[in-house]
Amino acid sequence: MKKIVIFILICTNIIFAFDVKDLQALKEDGYCTQCDLSYADLRDIDLAMSDLSDSNLSHANFNNTLAHKADFSRSDLSYATFENSNIKGANFTGANLKNVNFFEARIWKGNFSNSHIDKCNFNESALGSAIFKNNNLKNSTFKDAILYKTIYKQNVIGIPK
Repeated sequence: MKKIVIFILICTNIIFAFDVKDLQALKEDGYCTQCDLSYADLRDIDLAMSDLSDSNLSHANFNNTLAHKADFSRSDLSYATFENSNIKGANFTGANLKNVNFFEARIWKGNFSNSHIDKCNFNESALGSAIFKNNNLKNSTFKDAILYKTIYKQNVIGIPK
């Protein structure tokens, strides 16, 4: 029985582990499209101008990360965390943003057009001049968020007050 439990734990870690080669490519080049960095610990990393489009970034930890103008378009960021991150001008177009934690993140001029936003925490974040287009925001929270000049275009449901 003990061997079975150990085997299951080893298999679970293998299944949920990110690709080490993808992480190395990101750190060296800042370019990693179609990467698997699910569950990766990317805290405190400089990802400014990085291209992470079309990648699996689910459950990744981006806390305290600098990611100015990073491209997360069409990526799966479900359950990722961006607490206290500086991601000004980041592109989240078409991304899966289910249960993403943006608490106290600085996302000025972030583009969320056509992204799937569900149960995200934008509390105390700075979203000035951010763009929301074709989004449903009604299940997300924006308590004490800065929404100065935030742009809401076409079919945005649940615009925060």
